[in-house]
Amino acid sequence: MTPTRTVKVNLDASHSNEIYIAALKPKDNLFRKLLSTLWLFIGVGSLIWFAWSEPFSSMFFSWLTSHGVAPWAVTFILTPIVMLVRAVIAVESIGYGYHRFFQHVGYLTRKAQVFRRNQRFHWIHHMIIYPIGRLYRHGKRYHASEKGLGLSWVIPGMMVAGLYLYTHGITFASFAFIGALWFYAKMVVDLTHARFHFDNHPWVGKPYFQWLEEIHLLHHWDQRYNFTIVHPLMDQLFGTYLDPATHRKELQICLEDNEVTVSDLINWRYLLTEASPTEYAAFVSAAQKYPKSLRKVGHLLTVLKHRTDSHPEDAQAAELHARALSLVTAVGKTPETL
Repeated sequence: MTPTRTVKVNLDASHSNEIYIAALKPKDNLFRKLLSTLWLFIGVGSLIWFAWSEPFSSMFFSWLTSHGVAPWAVTFILTPIVMLVRAVIAVESIGYGYHRFFQHVGYLTRKAQVFRRNQRFHWIHHMIIYPIGRLYRHGKRYHASEKGLGLSWVIPGMMVAGLYLYTHGITFASFAFIGALWFYAKMVVDLTHARFHFDNHPWVGKPYFQWLEEIHLLHHWDQRYNFTIVHPLMDQLFGTYLDPATHRKELQICLEDNEVTVSDLINWRYLLTEASPTEYAAFVSAAQKYPKSLRKVGHLLTVLKHRTDSHPEDAQAAELHARALSLVTAVGKTPETL
């Protein structure tokens, strides 16, 4: 596991170099990478299959009715309970894979424009609206990076619901499953995530929520980890969990404005070297709407300047520095006014 790193803009080049190196793609052992990939596909696939086609409850329900339990109790009480459990497993497993592979910079988002669209909105969430620092929590209303219906999540949800109806038919159980999917995804997962970014709400001070909030804060610190929202079980199963108990230093300084994170460097590198003109323009527009977030560009320039001074042979760092200066101009600023 690549450790998360910290750096302050007024520290020396060695600390800047640490954050720069930490954001590079880790060189994993090929055999270990194959095993982890195999485990990921088997594990997530098995969970989705179980949520989709779990066979045990139907056998149990048949046994209950044969022993005198009223059919209405099975249909209207036990079935919704089972469907809720299955829906939770479906949302957690599908959501984990979707968040990890379709909303962050990676192979799939680099290969298909439809995924890049989702990624664009998500890295605006990370980089502009709720970056590490004082802007990570603000207001009492969630500021979505994608306006309107939020199709990046609505369309996948509708696809899952439609496919379930197609494979299971139009039944009370199917509608119970789809209703539970919507309730858990919208009223539990989505609400919990929104409150991570609020200044004040009824859950503030609750120990379980505080633990989840720290887990999500570490996701903003290094977006290669902690993809889940309500419980980190998926991250723990598939090797993407950063434990708040062992990352207290990062958590203590995460809400300071003079910090650059692993996620920042990953996202800036993508924006400056790989983003399409549409993505670049979307970032500039969002940055102009949330000007305080532009402090991060100044911090990025400091880190890259340290890197180019200490490693003049690093052509990519020099290119990133030049492009970051161009970005500053594009948003109508100068390095001195950030």
